[in-house]
Amino acid sequence: MFASACNQIRETIYGVNGLSKIGSTINASNGTAFMIAPQILVTVAHLCHVDSDVTKTRHQLFAAIRSPDIGQSMETATFLAEDTQKDIALLQLAMPRSNACVTLETNRVPTGTPCGALGFPLPSLVFSPTGRAFNLTERFQSASISAYSTGHGGVPIGRYETDSFSYKGSSGCPGFLDDARVFGMCAGCATEQTTTQNLEALISIAVWVPALDIRDFARANGVEL
Repeated sequence: MFASACNQIRETIYGVNGLSKIGSTINASNGTAFMIAPQILVTVAHLCHVDSDVTKTRHQLFAAIRSPDIGQSMETATFLAEDTQKDIALLQLAMPRSNACVTLETNRVPTGTPCGALGFPLPSLVFSPTGRAFNLTERFQSASISAYSTGHGGVPIGRYETDSFSYKGSSGCPGFLDDARVFGMCAGCATEQTTTQNLEALISIAVWVPALDIRDFARANGVEL
Protein backbone atom coordinates (compact mmCIF):
# COMPACT_ATOMS: atom_id res chain seq x y z
CA MET A 1 0.00 0.00 0.00
CA PHE A 2 2.80 2.43 0.87
CA ALA A 3 5.54 1.14 -1.44
CA SER A 4 5.14 3.94 -3.98
CA ALA A 5 4.91 6.58 -1.26
CA CYS A 6 8.08 5.23 0.39
CA ASN A 7 9.95 5.59 -2.89
CA GLN A 8 9.00 9.28 -2.99
CA ILE A 9 9.63 10.00 0.68
CA ARG A 10 13.01 8.23 0.57
CA GLU A 11 14.33 11.00 -1.68
CA THR A 12 13.60 13.62 1.00
CA ILE A 13 14.66 12.05 4.32
CA TYR A 14 17.97 12.55 6.12
CA GLY A 15 19.75 10.98 9.02
CA VAL A 16 20.85 13.91 11.16
CA ASN A 17 23.05 14.32 14.20
CA GLY A 18 23.98 17.14 16.51
CA LEU A 19 27.32 17.20 18.29
CA SER A 20 28.70 19.10 21.26
CA LYS A 21 31.98 18.86 23.14
CA ILE A 22 31.51 19.24 26.87
CA GLY A 23 34.91 19.16 28.52
CA SER A 24 36.54 16.05 27.11
CA THR A 25 33.21 14.36 26.36
CA ILE A 26 31.44 14.35 22.99
CA ASN A 27 27.66 14.44 23.28
CA ALA A 28 25.57 13.40 20.27
CA SER A 29 21.86 13.37 19.44
CA ASN A 30 20.70 11.39 16.42
CA GLY A 31 17.44 11.22 14.50
CA THR A 32 15.66 11.99 11.26
CA ALA A 33 14.97 15.15 9.28
CA PHE A 34 13.22 15.79 5.98
CA MET A 35 13.40 18.50 3.33
CA ILE A 36 10.43 20.86 3.13
CA ALA A 37 11.93 23.48 0.77
CA PRO A 38 15.17 23.64 -1.23
CA GLN A 39 18.08 23.49 1.25
CA ILE A 40 15.73 23.49 4.27
CA LEU A 41 15.34 20.52 6.62
CA VAL A 42 12.86 20.20 9.45
CA THR A 43 13.43 18.03 12.51
CA VAL A 44 12.42 18.00 16.16
CA ALA A 45 13.81 20.75 18.36
CA HIS A 46 14.84 18.34 21.11
CA LEU A 47 17.30 16.62 18.77
CA CYS A 48 19.18 19.93 18.49
CA HIS A 49 20.09 19.95 22.19
CA VAL A 50 22.46 18.09 24.48
CA ASP A 51 20.91 14.83 25.69
CA SER A 52 17.91 15.58 23.41
CA ASP A 53 16.65 17.90 26.16
CA VAL A 54 15.44 21.36 25.10
CA THR A 55 16.30 22.77 28.54
CA LYS A 56 19.98 22.03 27.89
CA THR A 57 22.54 23.70 25.63
CA ARG A 58 22.02 23.59 21.89
CA HIS A 59 24.50 21.47 19.94
CA GLN A 60 27.44 23.19 18.27
CA LEU A 61 27.64 21.16 15.07
CA PHE A 62 25.06 19.50 12.83
CA ALA A 63 25.47 17.06 9.95
CA ALA A 64 23.02 15.21 7.73
CA ILE A 65 22.98 12.51 5.06
CA ARG A 66 20.11 11.81 2.65
CA SER A 67 18.85 8.25 2.50
CA PRO A 68 19.96 7.52 -1.11
CA ASP A 69 23.40 9.03 -0.34
CA ILE A 70 24.27 6.86 2.66
CA GLY A 71 27.88 5.77 2.26
CA GLN A 72 29.00 9.18 1.04
CA SER A 73 30.28 11.97 3.27
CA MET A 74 27.78 13.75 5.47
CA GLU A 75 26.70 17.30 4.66
CA THR A 76 27.19 20.12 7.15
CA ALA A 77 23.93 21.65 8.31
CA THR A 78 23.39 25.08 9.84
CA PHE A 79 20.89 25.67 12.62
CA LEU A 80 18.28 28.27 11.60
CA ALA A 81 15.48 28.41 14.16
CA GLU A 82 13.47 26.40 16.66
CA ASP A 83 10.20 26.38 18.59
CA THR A 84 10.89 24.27 21.66
CA GLN A 85 7.23 24.32 22.74
CA LYS A 86 6.00 22.84 19.45
CA ASP A 87 9.22 20.80 19.06
CA ILE A 88 10.14 22.07 15.59
CA ALA A 89 13.59 23.04 14.33
CA LEU A 90 14.88 24.17 10.95
CA LEU A 91 18.32 23.35 9.54
CA GLN A 92 19.88 24.50 6.27
CA LEU A 93 22.20 22.70 3.86
CA ALA A 94 24.46 25.02 1.87
CA MET A 95 24.86 22.88 -1.26
CA PRO A 96 22.65 19.78 -0.97
CA ARG A 97 23.07 16.89 -3.37
CA SER A 98 19.32 16.99 -3.92
CA ASN A 99 16.50 19.45 -3.35
CA ALA A 100 13.72 16.85 -3.41
CA CYS A 101 11.03 18.02 -0.97
CA VAL A 102 7.97 16.53 0.67
CA THR A 103 4.45 17.83 0.07
CA LEU A 104 2.84 18.95 3.31
CA GLU A 105 -0.81 18.06 3.95
CA THR A 106 -2.00 21.01 6.03
CA ASN A 107 -5.69 20.03 6.10
CA ARG A 108 -6.87 17.96 9.06
CA VAL A 109 -6.54 14.24 8.29
CA PRO A 110 -9.55 12.19 9.44
CA THR A 111 -9.36 9.69 12.27
CA GLY A 112 -8.93 6.15 10.94
CA THR A 113 -6.77 7.15 7.97
CA PRO A 114 -3.93 4.67 7.35
CA CYS A 115 -0.50 6.25 7.47
CA GLY A 116 3.17 5.37 7.34
CA ALA A 117 6.48 6.73 8.59
CA LEU A 118 9.95 6.44 7.12
CA GLY A 119 13.23 7.40 8.68
CA PHE A 120 16.14 6.29 10.81
CA PRO A 121 15.03 5.08 14.24
CA LEU A 122 17.58 3.12 16.30
CA PRO A 123 20.56 5.11 14.94
CA SER A 124 24.03 5.01 16.48
CA LEU A 125 27.15 7.12 16.26
CA VAL A 126 30.50 5.42 16.79
CA PHE A 127 33.71 7.37 17.38
CA SER A 128 37.12 5.95 16.45
CA PRO A 129 40.66 7.30 15.96
CA THR A 130 39.90 7.70 12.24
CA GLY A 131 36.66 9.66 12.72
CA ARG A 132 33.01 8.94 13.39
CA ALA A 133 30.64 6.44 11.79
CA PHE A 134 26.92 7.23 11.69
CA ASN A 135 25.11 3.89 11.51
CA LEU A 136 21.72 4.24 9.86
CA THR A 137 19.08 1.78 8.73
CA GLU A 138 16.03 3.11 6.91
CA ARG A 139 12.87 1.71 8.51
CA PHE A 140 9.20 1.90 7.57
CA GLN A 141 6.44 1.83 10.19
CA SER A 142 2.68 1.78 9.67
CA ALA A 143 -0.32 2.80 11.77
CA SER A 144 -3.64 4.62 11.60
CA ILE A 145 -4.47 8.09 12.82
CA SER A 146 -6.36 7.60 16.07
CA ALA A 147 -6.92 11.17 17.25
CA TYR A 148 -6.10 14.83 16.94
CA SER A 149 -5.78 16.25 20.42
CA THR A 150 -4.56 19.29 22.33
CA GLY A 151 -2.94 19.75 25.68
CA HIS A 152 0.07 17.42 25.43
CA GLY A 153 2.46 17.99 28.30
CA GLY A 154 0.10 20.53 29.81
CA VAL A 155 0.61 22.87 26.85
CA PRO A 156 -2.36 23.68 24.56
CA ILE A 157 -0.81 22.58 21.27
CA GLY A 158 -2.23 20.31 18.60
CA ARG A 159 -0.88 16.82 18.03
CA TYR A 160 -1.89 13.90 15.88
CA GLU A 161 -1.86 10.52 17.60
CA THR A 162 -1.37 7.17 15.91
CA ASP A 163 -2.26 3.78 17.29
CA SER A 164 0.90 1.75 16.94
CA PHE A 165 4.21 1.17 18.66
CA SER A 166 7.13 3.14 17.26
CA TYR A 167 10.79 2.19 17.20
CA LYS A 168 12.92 4.05 19.72
CA GLY A 169 14.52 7.08 18.11
CA SER A 170 11.70 7.75 15.62
CA SER A 171 11.68 11.48 16.38
CA GLY A 172 11.85 13.56 13.23
CA CYS A 173 10.39 10.89 10.93
CA PRO A 174 7.80 12.21 8.48
CA GLY A 175 4.35 10.67 8.77
CA PHE A 176 2.66 10.34 5.38
CA LEU A 177 -0.47 9.13 3.62
CA ASP A 178 -0.65 6.61 0.79
CA ASP A 179 -0.16 9.39 -1.77
CA ALA A 180 3.06 10.53 0.01
CA ARG A 181 1.58 13.74 1.41
CA VAL A 182 3.16 14.40 4.83
CA PHE A 183 0.64 15.05 7.62
CA GLY A 184 3.10 15.39 10.48
CA MET A 185 6.48 14.74 12.11
CA CYS A 186 7.01 12.21 14.87
CA ALA A 187 7.79 13.97 18.14
CA GLY A 188 7.78 11.00 20.52
CA CYS A 189 5.64 8.32 22.14
CA ALA A 190 3.45 8.02 25.18
CA THR A 191 3.56 4.57 26.80
CA GLU A 192 1.90 2.89 29.75
CA GLN A 193 2.50 -0.53 31.28
CA THR A 194 -0.77 -2.22 32.30
CA THR A 195 -1.72 -5.53 33.86
CA THR A 196 -5.08 -7.17 33.14
CA GLN A 197 -6.02 -10.69 34.27
CA ASN A 198 -2.37 -11.37 35.12
CA LEU A 199 -1.32 -10.40 31.58
CA GLU A 200 1.03 -7.49 31.08
CA ALA A 201 0.69 -5.20 28.10
CA LEU A 202 2.50 -2.08 26.94
CA ILE A 203 0.09 0.53 25.62
CA SER A 204 1.76 3.00 23.28
CA ILE A 205 0.75 5.86 21.02
CA ALA A 206 2.99 7.99 18.82
CA VAL A 207 2.49 11.76 18.76
CA TRP A 208 3.07 13.93 15.71
CA VAL A 209 3.64 17.64 15.07
CA PRO A 210 0.99 18.62 12.48
CA ALA A 211 2.19 19.68 9.03
CA LEU A 212 0.25 22.93 9.41
CA ASP A 213 2.46 23.92 12.36
CA ILE A 214 5.58 23.03 10.37
CA ARG A 215 4.43 25.14 7.42
CA ASP A 216 3.51 28.14 9.59
CA PHE A 217 6.79 28.00 11.51
CA ALA A 218 8.81 27.75 8.30
CA ARG A 219 6.98 30.72 6.77
CA ALA A 220 7.45 32.76 9.95
CA ASN A 221 11.20 32.23 9.53
CA GLY A 222 11.33 33.32 5.89
CA VAL A 223 11.10 29.91 4.22
CA GLU A 224 9.01 29.88 1.06
CA LEU A 225 6.87 26.75 0.68
